[in-house]
Amino acid sequence: MKRIVTLGTVLALALTMALPASAASDAEIPEATIVDIVLVDDGEFDVLQAAVIEAGLVDALSADKPKLRVFAPTDAAFVSTFEGLLGTSLTEADVISFIEAGGVDDALGAGALVDILLYHVTNGHRRDVLSQRSYWMLNGEKVTRHQLIEAGVGENIYASNGIINVLTNNVLIP
Repeated sequence: MKRIVTLGTVLALALTMALPASAASDAEIPEATIVDIVLVDDGEFDVLQAAVIEAGLVDALSADKPKLRVFAPTDAAFVSTFEGLLGTSLTEADVISFIEAGGVDDALGAGALVDILLYHVTNGHRRDVLSQRSYWMLNGEKVTRHQLIEAGVGENIYASNGIINVLTNNVLIP
C-alpha cells in the first residue's frame, strides 16, 4: 500500500527537524566580543592585549558593527616576529615592555603599531578563512591567502562581533 504524503506533513516534519538545529545554533552564539576574548589573561594573547591597549583600539574592536575578522597573533608569534625585526633574543615580557614603551613607533615610525594592528583586521567574515584569495585590511592594504598560511593561520574563535583567526607563526607586517 502506497502512502500519500501531503505538503502539510512535509512542512510539519521539516519544521520539527529544523527547530532543534536552530535552537542549537542560537546556543552557540557567543556573548563575548573580540576584545573580551583578547583581554583575557590566558597566556595566548597577552602581547596582543598590550598592543591593542597601547594603540587605543579597545573600543573599535568592541563594537557590534561592522562584523570583523581579526587575525590574532599568539604571544609566540609576536616574540618570533620581534626577534627577527630587532635582531635579538626576546621573551614575551620583553615584547610587552617594548610595545608599552612606544618602541614599535620609535623603531618603525610614527603610527606603526596602529598600522600593524589594523593590518590584522578586516570587515565581514566567512566561516572558511582560506576560501578567499585575499582580504582588504582596515589599514587599506591587502593580505593574501599565502601570507596567512605562512603566518600559521588556524583555529577560529567565534565572538559576538566577528571571528578571531589565530596566527601561530608570525605577526603580519605591512
